[in-house]
Amino acid sequence: MVNDEALVLEGKMSPVLSLMKKTFYSNKEIFLRELINNVFDDINAQKIPRGTKFTLFLKDDQLEYLEETTIKNLVNKYCQHITYPIYIWSENTKDNWQLINSWLHKQEMKNKFMDGKLGNHLPDDLIISILFKLPLKSLKRFGGLYKSWALLFENSHFTDLFRKNITSSHHSYYDDTSLILCLTQYLNDPINYESSLFSLNGKRFQNIEKLNWTNPLEDHPFEKTIFSSSSVNGIVCFYLNYYNQSTYLWNPATGEVKTIPHSPIEYGTLHVQACITNDGFGYDCVRDDYKVIRTVSFDNTSVPDMEDLGYPEWDYTPICEIYSQRSNSWRKVDMDCAFCSEDGGNHLYLDGMCHWLSSWSCPHSFVFRFDFTHIDNEIYLISFDVSNETFCGTLVPIDMPIDDDFHISGMARFLFVLNGYIAIMSNYPGRTTFYISILGEVGKKESWKKLYSFDPLPGIGKAIGARSMGNILFKKADGQLVWFDLSTHKITKVGIKVHPGILFHMVIYRESFLQIEGMNS
Repeated sequence: MVNDEALVLEGKMSPVLSLMKKTFYSNKEIFLRELINNVFDDINAQKIPRGTKFTLFLKDDQLEYLEETTIKNLVNKYCQHITYPIYIWSENTKDNWQLINSWLHKQEMKNKFMDGKLGNHLPDDLIISILFKLPLKSLKRFGGLYKSWALLFENSHFTDLFRKNITSSHHSYYDDTSLILCLTQYLNDPINYESSLFSLNGKRFQNIEKLNWTNPLEDHPFEKTIFSSSSVNGIVCFYLNYYNQSTYLWNPATGEVKTIPHSPIEYGTLHVQACITNDGFGYDCVRDDYKVIRTVSFDNTSVPDMEDLGYPEWDYTPICEIYSQRSNSWRKVDMDCAFCSEDGGNHLYLDGMCHWLSSWSCPHSFVFRFDFTHIDNEIYLISFDVSNETFCGTLVPIDMPIDDDFHISGMARFLFVLNGYIAIMSNYPGRTTFYISILGEVGKKESWKKLYSFDPLPGIGKAIGARSMGNILFKKADGQLVWFDLSTHKITKVGIKVHPGILFHMVIYRESFLQIEGMNS
């Protein structure tokens, strides 16, 4: 609020109301209305600015005002002369402000009238020159005003302008950032890995520096997996496969590392193995807390007839856990459906939400979690609000040509941030044509918009990450890393060439000297 001062209506009104018996006001409500009007008309009275909050304290004998509708009707009836919008906040019911006077309705009517007049008189070229700069979410909503606006993307000129605006505009998401590349390669056998970290900085990220990293496993090689496309306030979250399967918080600027404690559920029993899938890492701005979200599933394939062998019955329903940096502990959270997070770095954090690609199934269909063939060729973007701890699923469209032999599991998908938008790149492995769609609004599948298709890109393989101005990092078949410019389709070498079998993951990193152990101080 502009002014958070609380003006309390105390019991001082009782003597005033008692004077009603000596006046010609026989109705208390009429007297109250006139009293309010006189106060607001007093030229010497203190002016109450917009944004002032009033707190009503109810007496024991006035419990009828505990009903929201009673308060709304009273305020709406006697405060229509107030030109500011009036909202009501109910802490024990809904977590949002509700407009209780007619201000918004009048404004909506006025705006629709003005939109109608403007729409009939503004030239199409002028409308296009304004609208192509708007976010996709706003364009989708404005499409409800005019049919021609709903069909803007059928206009090739408008679509070109909208694309160019995305790739030419700088977004604050990339301010003061560098890139961290995580390279993972096999050692002597298929279960041993070793990871190396590189920092890319400079105007075009042309400066490459290998980061020194202290291996927390001492003499053991390890695979380091960072499960987000960006740092969060300078903190990177990753986990190590094999050996200890631990999760860590790391600040590359200070070198500080914190080991997140194991959850008791990880250990399962002698006959049940816990399978952990880390889904996201983000910041809870409401509670000033850092959280890790993950799914824990259970595997009993090693013992087919457990009950016959005397083992107790086990609930194999997958669970969802959240780690809180503030409490330094894990806890279980409810989820509406079971889902399986995809591998390959398809995780990102944006605007207070963790996002990842996933298959989706009913809570008791555990078998579907690892087999996309049983879920009707559907992939979802799962979004987790870190502050509210709520999930949302957005169906991902099939944005590429299909044939009779098509199956969703045969597609390669890459989730990334494109100039502030959640974006998905799709292609068939082994082919050189790529398709990119962006999302206008989380939870609304109709707000996806396919914007780019480009081919052929000979030798281009897996997408690794993206930076500002529409530049996407690819790994070529020969192990060369290259940038691909969406605007010009130019390919620029990064200057790193490795064995083709090495895996890559890219993180957009913003430096911070925040101490991990003191983050909540």
